Amino acid sequence: MHAEGGRIIMQIMHGGRIGHPSISATGRVTAPSSIAAPGEIRTPEGKQPHPVPHALTTDEVQQTVQQFARAAENAVAAGMDGVQIHGANGYLIHEFIAATTNHRTDQYGGSPQNRARFAIDIAAATAQAIGGDKTGIRLSPQHNIQGALEEDDADALATYRALAEGLAPLGMAHIDVLSADPASEMVQVIRSMSGAPLVANTGFGVPTDRLTAEQLVDHDLAEAVSVGRAVIANPDLARRWREELEENEPQPETFYVGGERGYTDYPFYVG
Repeated sequence: MHAEGGRIIMQIMHGGRIGHPSISATGRVTAPSSIAAPGEIRTPEGKQPHPVPHALTTDEVQQTVQQFARAAENAVAAGMDGVQIHGANGYLIHEFIAATTNHRTDQYGGSPQNRARFAIDIAAATAQAIGGDKTGIRLSPQHNIQGALEEDDADALATYRALAEGLAPLGMAHIDVLSADPASEMVQVIRSMSGAPLVANTGFGVPTDRLTAEQLVDHDLAEAVSVGRAVIANPDLARRWREELEENEPQPETFYVGGERGYTDYPFYVG
């Protein structure tokens, strides 16, 4: 990647209650509150119900903040150009943000400002450890996934506004926001209040194609666009989009399985 002029950003995350003791090997899973996630999780022994998590104490919350910062330091020491904090998709940080998964009564729960505090503290500790210009965060406001529900529009907007305001002093490298509508008030408030470059991510439902990506940037809705499936299927996607070349079709049946098939065997464009 570096030899070709690219940059490598490592996403760092904590699964929170989306886990199982047989996966974590710690004898427990943790979350802001002792509320089990809906549904089941795949474990080495097969699918099992999500367990009731251990509610982190205030001291454990602050220890977790420092663990994120140490993970960022380790990533940079390993040769990464920065990190992206995973604050989305119903995992630990998102569980603190969403009122349905956060029933705390300390400084990390209750009001929108308090529920945003964990994400802000992690971003601040990480930025202090490796620099704000190497620190990004991923958010998925009102994604309503894995039981992290944000169905009160006013509360959600207030929470993400508070989060964006808390991130603003850090000089962050980017904020990657998963939303089907990057032009929405929610996304643009996060963008404007944080002051960080916005990476638009239009979601799991519809793959982002070249035209959509171009329009988002040309219409000043984002500074960059996050692309997944097209990148998986096309190791030379930048060239193909730049020259408007034909693309390989992704093979979804290989996305979540082991082995090189579907990861390193898609062909480069010849011509």
